[in-house]
Amino acid sequence: MTDTTEARGGKPTATTRVALVTGAARGIGAATALALANRGIATVLAVRDPASAKPVFEATRRAGQACRVEPCDVADHAAVTAAVQRVLADWGRLDIVINNAGQIDPIGHLGDTDPAQWARAITVNLVGAYHVVHACLPALLASPAAAVLNVSSGAAHAPREGWSAYCSSKAGLYMLARSIGEEYASRGVAAYSLQPGVVDTGMQVRIRASGMNEISRIPRENLAAPEFAAGVIAWLCDERPVHHRGKDLSVRDEALAKEAGAGG
Repeated sequence: MTDTTEARGGKPTATTRVALVTGAARGIGAATALALANRGIATVLAVRDPASAKPVFEATRRAGQACRVEPCDVADHAAVTAAVQRVLADWGRLDIVINNAGQIDPIGHLGDTDPAQWARAITVNLVGAYHVVHACLPALLASPAAAVLNVSSGAAHAPREGWSAYCSSKAGLYMLARSIGEEYASRGVAAYSLQPGVVDTGMQVRIRASGMNEISRIPRENLAAPEFAAGVIAWLCDERPVHHRGKDLSVRDEALAKEAGAGG
């Protein structure tokens, strides 16, 4: 899927909102792109490997919404900025940002980890989200319905053995969402943070292989499907509920799940 025209499936109408989803080739990101399309929202699949996003691109197009794939490494500020500029030059707007890209590695006790890998995790999981919001902010401020959602984790609040980089970066990601709300809520940007639960994704394969901490011992059949968290994410970004802004929400909150389900 390297050909530019192949990666751009139509254009949204002038009134169609546009969402940029990082890490959209698989897992929660892929399910979120489809959930947004089902709500009438066009999607930008921001991924490092455009070919990997082809199945999501095709599924989103079948849902009847414009979709495009943009090569984008969130750790590279210049690459993020270039991707956002291409979208704005062609589609003219960005209304929603979903910071989903992330990595679990390095897994290991802090003293056994490689400093470069540890720093890379912070860069991808936290600094990358900053890069995306920073690049998209002018467009968000021009949107009549702007929303930013950071995919958080229970690890933002509870340390897990072997996950020092992941826990630290997710704690920072939650505070980033709060900071966006503090600085830009009055200018119309709705900011959220959401813990998706323990979801059956490629990251969980790596966690199970490590054998470290209790999360690695959860049987795969007990993991949640990514579509559930994706539905809550899409509902938050579509409806932009005021009473949830600035919070680190959890899909395990039955009231939230019921609310999101009632929202469609």
